[in-house]
Amino acid sequence: MYLKVIIVSLLILVVGTLVGFLAFPMLLEHLIRRQINLKEGSDTRQIWEKMPFPMSFKVFVFNVTNAVDIEDGEMPELQEVGPFVFEEWKDKYNIEDNEAEDTVSFNMRNTFKLRSDLGLSGEELITMPQPLLQFMAISVQNQQPDMLTATAVGLDVIFKPTSAFITAPFMDLFYRGIDVDCAQEQPAAQAICQTFYKGDVHGAVQQNATHFKFSFMGAGNHSNAGRFTVSRGSGNRHSSTVGQVLLFNEQDKLQVWSEGLGNSSCNQFRGTDGTVFAPYMRRQEGLWSYSPQLCRSLSPHMVGKVNYNLLPAYRYELDFGDASLDTDSNCFCKAYPFDCPVAGTVDLSRCTGTPMVASLPHFYKADMQLVHQVKGLSPSAQKHSSVIIFERLSGTVLSVYNRLQFSLNVEPVSAIPVMSKLRNLTMPLFWIEESMQLNKDFTNTLQKQLFSPIKFNNVFRWLAIALGTLGFAMGALLLHLRRNDVKRVAHSIEGASVEDDKN
Repeated sequence: MYLKVIIVSLLILVVGTLVGFLAFPMLLEHLIRRQINLKEGSDTRQIWEKMPFPMSFKVFVFNVTNAVDIEDGEMPELQEVGPFVFEEWKDKYNIEDNEAEDTVSFNMRNTFKLRSDLGLSGEELITMPQPLLQFMAISVQNQQPDMLTATAVGLDVIFKPTSAFITAPFMDLFYRGIDVDCAQEQPAAQAICQTFYKGDVHGAVQQNATHFKFSFMGAGNHSNAGRFTVSRGSGNRHSSTVGQVLLFNEQDKLQVWSEGLGNSSCNQFRGTDGTVFAPYMRRQEGLWSYSPQLCRSLSPHMVGKVNYNLLPAYRYELDFGDASLDTDSNCFCKAYPFDCPVAGTVDLSRCTGTPMVASLPHFYKADMQLVHQVKGLSPSAQKHSSVIIFERLSGTVLSVYNRLQFSLNVEPVSAIPVMSKLRNLTMPLFWIEESMQLNKDFTNTLQKQLFSPIKFNNVFRWLAIALGTLGFAMGALLLHLRRNDVKRVAHSIEGASVEDDKN
């Protein structure tokens, strides 16, 4: 009987170990990997094509309060104004599948709808650097200095600047647009306007034969944000590649950055389009995604474990680092190691053709010299970090706060009187926050479908191991005691027999 207890206990122990530690995890991973792909008809594909809910999109603008003083060479004084709140709807169109290559091509589209009930009205007056005047003047001064005098004449004809700054309602500056009159006969002005007609001015939209509207974000509202080709990740072997960007605008790599030194790969596409991630991602893989607005791939760094609506997850934070110190990023330098972006920033001049700089808001995690160049900044981890809460097994983003600031590399331009005394500095213009948090309906579904079976398996395997171990130990002990009893009885009988023989 005791031997049977030992055998049954061993079986329970082996089954609990094999099923709990091997069979169940392998089966669960197989099922998850088979489910998460971008093949037509899959649940992931439907959500990926068109998000069923909007993201929150907020804009915070740095209002200039001492424009006249700045034109005389004084330090800028800034006042943050916001939030201006929008709904951001993401969808994909012109979708084409390639079965042979297991890829899908599409155009990305973002649509913004103002929600003045959640923030400011959008009609608030904002004073900021005149974008076209300063962008063009500074860019020409740096890239084609021999053309600066003619450009200054053309800008004067088109904009008739009385200030290096502009004051206008937020919606005009960011969405409706400010007017650009190209009904000009002056040759230098016509040359500038040709860049508008050829579509080389980002943010400009033609209204009629001679007029354009320029805004920071209006041209990108409900319009093509680029054509992607990505892996569908069909099948268990390829699920780790789901959503991986293979082509952008029909190119398999960028032609923006220098090749750099070592193993730098600034022009390579890494990661997804940011709307899907593979399941069972390892920590060292990172959450790579390609950002067309920055012309580069980004990966936040894992900083720790967290719980989100009772789900175990990982917290990731973005840090642009220092290209002058990172051998993998030195290709973002114009001339390594002498001309690199300031730590914590991205130089966008090669990406957009403008003297723009990207960073975290208020230059959080950037060189503090940037903070001290202007008045009105106060970097804060709580308000200005860029954070993703990620569930690794299913590849689900539970919460995200994508925060990004855009600034202007200001410098004096002697050929333009209103810009001749400006300080050399990096002036923050505005920052954005794109956020989403899955509600309890989604996390409860994930809890039931994924973590409840995992918890059941954990209980099963440890209970089986405990019962098997206990049963084996008790069976072995009782069997040992029984054998000792048998030996004692046998010894007693043997002793009694010897006594009988003596008598």
